[in-house]
Amino acid sequence: MMKNTRYITATVLDGNRLEIETPDLPIGQTIEVILVIPETLQASLTLSDRYAFLKLPIAERQKVLSMQAEAMIEHYENNTEWKDLMTGDIVEYSEP
Repeated sequence: MMKNTRYITATVLDGNRLEIETPDLPIGQTIEVILVIPETLQASLTLSDRYAFLKLPIAERQKVLSMQAEAMIEHYENNTEWKDLMTGDIVEYSEP
């Protein structure tokens, strides 16, 4: 079964709530929500969070990883600091 997918960003509101508006979906429609947490917050994942991810069906894990890969594409396209590491000459040092 093919699923229709939308990528929406949201901000955590007071009370740790998320609000998502999708005017094209009918009221009462059941949807699946996958949260992709930015890298800066992922360092705080607990071991049980990581085990929970590993217990997901492989198809769900692939979806999460695919979404993370898309986010990284956007990151590397918008943040060019990494390109500075790729410039310049390669220097080989030898011990005397």
